[in-house]
Amino acid sequence: MLTPSYVLEPIRDLLSGIDLDPCTEPDNPTRANTFYSLPEDGCSSTWTHAKTVFCNPPYGVAKDRWVLKCIKEGKQRKVVLIIPSHTETRIFQKALKACDSVMFVRARLRFGVVRENGRQEAASHGSAIFGFGVDVAGLANKGE
Repeated sequence: MLTPSYVLEPIRDLLSGIDLDPCTEPDNPTRANTFYSLPEDGCSSTWTHAKTVFCNPPYGVAKDRWVLKCIKEGKQRKVVLIIPSHTETRIFQKALKACDSVMFVRARLRFGVVRENGRQEAASHGSAIFGFGVDVAGLANKGE
């Protein structure tokens, strides 16, 4: 699913632009300077050219490798990561311990996909935004 603009735009402002989006769609909706989309594996690809990274990885067990990559890369550059706020999981706790800041999103993210009933499709869970090498606290009063 695509990151809603009410979340993405404040993140873009915070980072002063997005150098790399390692897991996006082929049309580059985040307008990152560099991006990877399937079939490229942005998690295994190099991020060394980027000063700022925005990562909203696929959810499910596959997100674990993305979280570990963001933790590692966040020691060298600014990384903003969005994942489900499943606070009881090991990978969430690992991210929480390694991050510089975290912000919990108050409502479930809405992805702009309109259902038959006219309502936007929403995530089935809450989300958290992690900052590695960057303070995401400034996002608290931004967006919607």
